[in-house]
Amino acid sequence: MLFSNLFKKYNLPMVFSLSLLPLLSVIGLPFYIIYNGIVWQEPAMFLVLWFLAGSGITIGYHRLFAHRSFKTYPLIEWLAMLCGSMALQNTITKWCSDHRRHHRKLDTDQDPYSIKEGFFHAHIGWILKKSQSNIENVSDLQKKSAVRFQNRHYWKISLFLSFILPALIGFAYGRPLGGLLWGGILRVTMVHHFTFFINSLCHYMGKRDYDIHTSAKDSWFMALFTFGEGYHNYHHKFEWDYRNGIKWYNFDPSKWIIRFLSFFNITYSLKKASDYNIFKAKIDTIVEKIHLLSDKNLDKDYLSKASIIIESAFRNLSVLKKLESKYRDINEGGFSKKEYKKQIKSCKHKIQKSLVSLMTILVNIKSVI
Repeated sequence: MLFSNLFKKYNLPMVFSLSLLPLLSVIGLPFYIIYNGIVWQEPAMFLVLWFLAGSGITIGYHRLFAHRSFKTYPLIEWLAMLCGSMALQNTITKWCSDHRRHHRKLDTDQDPYSIKEGFFHAHIGWILKKSQSNIENVSDLQKKSAVRFQNRHYWKISLFLSFILPALIGFAYGRPLGGLLWGGILRVTMVHHFTFFINSLCHYMGKRDYDIHTSAKDSWFMALFTFGEGYHNYHHKFEWDYRNGIKWYNFDPSKWIIRFLSFFNITYSLKKASDYNIFKAKIDTIVEKIHLLSDKNLDKDYLSKASIIIESAFRNLSVLKKLESKYRDINEGGFSKKEYKKQIKSCKHKIQKSLVSLMTILVNIKSVI
């Protein structure tokens, strides 16, 4: 009965495959190293192929294809398709269909990898289960030549790039099994699980500075292993932004690569949220957090000060919105862009001061509860 239920619920070939890869990584690779040692080519191949496959997912599948946060040329779409195929995470159309549904139906029973069904389900369980989800809402992608080609030849492309190519590279320096273990099995396992952690860990722990009405959370730590994808609360608030980490010090190499390529017009039409919308989201979130705590017999001085700061912040936000609109529309003649820029900078500084003050009040409120 138990095995019958498991067979009905789970895709057993998928369970076997996604169990075998990590087992070979944690058992097979150490045994290989004990008996054969390590040569520099193998960790180097692991890192290079991890970068290519990981970037294929974050820059290609995610930010280019799923969210259309920037545009590029067909040649780059083909490169993104090949690199993403190397990650063994299904076709672009299936991946993007699931991901767009995840954003539309977040935290509902129609979310394909909802954290509400548990950490394991969000991490990998949803992939192991027999799924009836259809490929939908990707008609824009099915027009692309790279996507059509991948749909016809996905398994041939993915298996060759994921396992045969690393073995061939290993064969070139006399260690095909080492190439397969380092550049294939270990690398695919790492790319898999760090991508999966975005769906599980980044909906489980972290900060919510932009939207408290979502399970998505920001994790700078996860950003280190996922090419910048860890800033997940921001991403769910502004999914069409080509950036995930918006501050200059946020580790987001996917953002840096997209931006760098734009200097040569390889990428173009980069989308990003306005400063007004970002500030508004942060202020709205802090205000909601304060209001949630306001019924706990707090000192009225805290609430009075908060009310004054909130009023000032929203007043400056209104000014910023008008300035940004005028700055976008202004011509070179008349009131110069330089002068508008100066006013915008001053306005943003005032809003930032209000944010810092509200954060201080929020911390103080939490300390006395």
